[in-house]
Amino acid sequence: MTSLDIAAAPQKSLSCWPLAFSAGLLGVGQNGLLVVIPVLVMQTHLSLSVWAGLLTLGSMLFLPSSPWWGKQIARQGCKPVVLYSLGGYGLSFILLGLGCALLALNAVDGYVGLAILVIARVIYGLTVSAMVPACQVWALQRAGEGKRMAALATISSGLSCGRLFGPLCAAGMLFIHPLAPLVLLMVAPLLALLMMLRLPGTPPQPATTRKSARLRLDCLPYMLCALLLAASVSLMQLGLSPALARQFAGNTTAISHQVAWLLSLAAVASLIAQFAVLRPQLLTPIPLLLTAGALMVAGLAMMISGQLWLFYVGCAVLSFGAAMAPPAYQLLLNDRLADGAGAGWIATSHTLGYGLCALLVPLVAKVHGDAALIMVAFLTALLFTAVSGVIWRSRTSPAI
Repeated sequence: MTSLDIAAAPQKSLSCWPLAFSAGLLGVGQNGLLVVIPVLVMQTHLSLSVWAGLLTLGSMLFLPSSPWWGKQIARQGCKPVVLYSLGGYGLSFILLGLGCALLALNAVDGYVGLAILVIARVIYGLTVSAMVPACQVWALQRAGEGKRMAALATISSGLSCGRLFGPLCAAGMLFIHPLAPLVLLMVAPLLALLMMLRLPGTPPQPATTRKSARLRLDCLPYMLCALLLAASVSLMQLGLSPALARQFAGNTTAISHQVAWLLSLAAVASLIAQFAVLRPQLLTPIPLLLTAGALMVAGLAMMISGQLWLFYVGCAVLSFGAAMAPPAYQLLLNDRLADGAGAGWIATSHTLGYGLCALLVPLVAKVHGDAALIMVAFLTALLFTAVSGVIWRSRTSPAI
């Protein structure tokens, strides 16, 4: 291999897979922890509501920290930020495991153990929020201008794989010991750190060549798309059990099995979209965004129909469409903001979407019942499609 070949090697999309592995740890940590929550409730003697609050604390801290990390990506480069994030990830789960072990052994008072868990989740929220934006920007830089969408698809694929296999790994580790999944979540970031240390970093952008990191009014439609996408998908996921209750007459075991199958189907559909559409770059960002909106609306319309087979088809169509949208609005926003700032604001918008979902669920349940959550997800997808149309008109209309 010549020196020119070596210089060109980082431009290959394959070189982004170590970054996808790191981003996938976020999915492993999120969904893997959800699987072991019932066990942790029993082991730590803390209520489910306390654990729900701990999970929410970590997630909500993404809101202030993601935009800040976006600016640090431009100033320090991607590699240091990814290393900071992996270090925070590992430290947070070490503290989480320590707190759970001490509470399980009754070695400390409850409030001391809870304080350790709170510190762990604060560290998680303030550091892991940098993971996906930094990996996305690093992948964009390594892929080159012609393969930007494929680079983002690679990171999304890693995240989807983490969300798909994280629960399976956590469930398997439970056969070893109730706290064994936490050991897995401590070791995984160390493996990622070893891989990241071997990758050549990218220098921070000189101040004179950086795009603006300041949020402007014309950036808001892209952020609104991200918010509506996250809210729609979350509402759909939370609405699965109530919608299936009509089909299975309250048989909770059957409903749980159906939900597991549906979530697995959604993850597979997302991966197919990323490999079949995004990585080959079959569509440019605007058509991709409009197609994603149409598929989301069509999928949720099928789910509303009430027939079980259409419910499955609709879930797959929705997930396929939803997987296509993030690279589209990410690249469109990057035209207006520095890559790091754009990735940070998109991450913040996704978190706001999850928060909007959390606010809507009790309101919808009180007024219309839990079964209406799928309909609200459908309306949210319609709003997403409408905003996508506004973006299309603004990008195609001649400047006045």
